[in-house]
Amino acid sequence: MPSVLFCCVAYASGGCVLSSNPLPREHIRADEPPFENDNSRLVALSGDDAPSAAELADRFRSFTVWLIVASIAIAIAMEAAVRVRIDPGGAYIFDWIVAAMLVISRMWWQRSGLERVADVAGTVGLVGLGGMACGAIAMLELRFGLPLADPMLWSLDRSIGFNGIAVVDMLVRQGHWIFAVMAPSYNYTVPLFFAGLIILSLMGERVEAWRAAFCFVGTLLTTCIIAIAVPAKGLAMWAPQELLDRLPPVAMRSFWPHFDEFYFGADPVLRLQAIDGVVSYPSFHCVVGFLVLAMWRKNIWTLIASGTWLAFMLLATLPGGGHYLIDLIAGFVVWAAWFALSRRSEGWTSVRRRRNAGLEPVTA
Repeated sequence: MPSVLFCCVAYASGGCVLSSNPLPREHIRADEPPFENDNSRLVALSGDDAPSAAELADRFRSFTVWLIVASIAIAIAMEAAVRVRIDPGGAYIFDWIVAAMLVISRMWWQRSGLERVADVAGTVGLVGLGGMACGAIAMLELRFGLPLADPMLWSLDRSIGFNGIAVVDMLVRQGHWIFAVMAPSYNYTVPLFFAGLIILSLMGERVEAWRAAFCFVGTLLTTCIIAIAVPAKGLAMWAPQELLDRLPPVAMRSFWPHFDEFYFGADPVLRLQAIDGVVSYPSFHCVVGFLVLAMWRKNIWTLIASGTWLAFMLLATLPGGGHYLIDLIAGFVVWAAWFALSRRSEGWTSVRRRRNAGLEPVTA
């Protein structure tokens, strides 16, 4: 883990990553005239001070890297606090793959014609690394042994008039067809997100690809930090055995073995194979669902398709992941906050550009 942390810091420190460094000449839009003096610079920027796609992508990439550095540092501190044994055997290949992706992204970011490949390698590599770091946080936080929050979450659901067990029972009564639709919608949520990163990058939609990577790592870290105080095993805690017997195997309880290993176990081992979706509140499946929806929001047909998929996926979070409704509400709030932050950061990039051009006063 420390070696990966060093890799991230080195990646973030590269000249093409930090937004404070000037972009190379080929990343300046063709419609911007060369600056001969301060007056021409003022005239040129006063007409169009919007940041370029390369600038915004740089900003999102820089933010993403430092979020991952923070995630790894938190995971290291938590491991030192709870003293869990670590088996790094299964992570070596993953680490080398991520390192190769970061090298490719770093080398090809400025090369004409290779920017899209660099975006694929960068977004997928960083999201994978962020997922591993935050996954370690999710497992380690169970060792704090805070009281299970299931009674509170169940009560919150009932206080707003929602009975998740009744909804799951209703879904079971619909027959196997609805599970045939819901199961892939739920099971392939994260792979669908990764596919979106690749497609957007190859399409040249680098701002949206890097926005998605930034929001993924930010929302995942936020989810894991919130879950430290809200450990929960989910809706299956209240399900009668008769209902569980009618569900597919391990439905609502797929993460229980790893949850029990780290929450109740005497000597758990942190390994790549044990990193699991042990967080119930907030629902990260819900978060990723809205991340996918936001990826494809600019085209009406992709928006309709992703919205239809999202509806089935959210419905599947009850029997599939054993989520409470309050989990989904919290997941939506986490996503909305980070998506709004990503939009606001576009304005920060514009202000920084104006400041560098001498058009915006610098305040203390």
